Amino acid sequence: MERNDPLSSKGSAPRVMNITSRYIYVLAFFSGMCIMAVELCASRLMAPFFGTSTFVWTNIIGIIMIALSAGYVVGGKLADRKPRLDILLKLLLAACAFLIVLPFVASPIVRWIASLIANLNSSFSFIFFGSLSAITLLFSPPIMVMGMTSPFLIRIIAQSGHEGDSAGRIFGISTIGSVVGTFLPILVFIPTWGTGRTIMFFAAVLFVVTALGFATRRNALLSVAAAVPFLLPIPSLRETPGTIYATESAYQYIEVFDRGSFRYLAYNDAVGFQTVANKKSVLTGLNYYYDYYSLLPFLFREAPKSALIIGLGGGIIANQLHYFHPNIAIDGVEIDPKVIQIARSYFALSDAVRTYNQDGRIFVEQGQNKHDIIVIDAYTQQVYIPFHLTTREFFSQVKKGLSDDGLVAMNVSSAREDSPLIQSISNTLRFVFGHVYRLRIPGSVDNVVLATDRNIDFALLAAAGGTELQGIAHYSQANFRESVFDKRYKPLTDDLAPIEHMVDWEILKRRIKG
Repeated sequence: MERNDPLSSKGSAPRVMNITSRYIYVLAFFSGMCIMAVELCASRLMAPFFGTSTFVWTNIIGIIMIALSAGYVVGGKLADRKPRLDILLKLLLAACAFLIVLPFVASPIVRWIASLIANLNSSFSFIFFGSLSAITLLFSPPIMVMGMTSPFLIRIIAQSGHEGDSAGRIFGISTIGSVVGTFLPILVFIPTWGTGRTIMFFAAVLFVVTALGFATRRNALLSVAAAVPFLLPIPSLRETPGTIYATESAYQYIEVFDRGSFRYLAYNDAVGFQTVANKKSVLTGLNYYYDYYSLLPFLFREAPKSALIIGLGGGIIANQLHYFHPNIAIDGVEIDPKVIQIARSYFALSDAVRTYNQDGRIFVEQGQNKHDIIVIDAYTQQVYIPFHLTTREFFSQVKKGLSDDGLVAMNVSSAREDSPLIQSISNTLRFVFGHVYRLRIPGSVDNVVLATDRNIDFALLAAAGGTELQGIAHYSQANFRESVFDKRYKPLTDDLAPIEHMVDWEILKRRIKG
């Protein structure tokens, strides 16, 4: 008795061809690859507007999973009613076309969404609900369609029997495709092409694979159609006045822009800025905390020999330290290699500063040399200190990397002296070091926090007299205060350090009072 090929049964449309079992598995592979590539690119597309905090990632993962679940259910039901491959192929072509066009329309759509919620009194609300809305609108439709692929293919290929084996192969091959779609965008395409063209590339590949299920003439026409958008310029993700340079790195969206005589470096959502430099003076002169780090060497009775800056950014702190204290060897650690290049090209980072492309915590844990001064100035989204750089475990490693009389300094943004954010960080430092001191920067919500095992004599700042630092030295000498341990706030640990929540509540309370 002759056995029917399930892929050419009368339930299949006659216009579909090339539908061997091998094609089914190939389609499953590329569909899985495209799903993961799009998910990773979604975070990059949201970054210039809402950042890449855990709130944004929660929305991305949650919405993608909901869309896939809906696709599984709808795809399964549709496959039972009409087990025809051409129906799935047409839906996939539409989903791929949606994604190919997406980079051209995403920016104005997300700007519109952001404008609708711009007046919310919480950065959490803006980031969470803004990204939730944008991700749902832009990514759930195509992901839902791609979620229909596996149940549809299983239903079609299972007509030959061996349903368990067929389902296992399709899910396995699709998962392998997802693995490929996880690594390629981050390691190859986004750093080389950017987010927009990466989305278009993976969508176009799936588009062509899907088109291979149709007649030869249609294959050619659809493949050419998928390539056309690559010839068009993709609109800028964000249009910031005064921008002189913008790029994407493996970590973030980066902008350099000018405002009068000041130059700024901003990451992702540009709620704030990472670095500001005065093109007319070595000091910012705007009550920014950067200037105050140049006072640190005066707090030593013997001149310090070395300084480490974790979170180099545009290099303003390093440049200022080198300008006022040229005999100090300065090391700068920055996780993003493109930021180091920008510091050299756009912020005139001194050649005397030795730069290291590494995560700050890893550098400290692997560090072979001790430093007299360690400055922690690493931020994500301009407002969040990376939680793993605020914990008891991290500060214990920092202490091991300090000389006997060394000190560590960091900036903490807090409008209130008793906010959970600054109190928790101060308590954590106090748990590790013998003394913790704080200084509120005038006209700012920034606070310079110092930690050391020795008692600091701030009268030593008088040595800055006669220099450009004289004014802030006088203010610092009069206003630095020692911080005592507050039992109401537990030290932060690697297991529990809710920095983002603390920062967000601080911003919310600040706006309500303001």
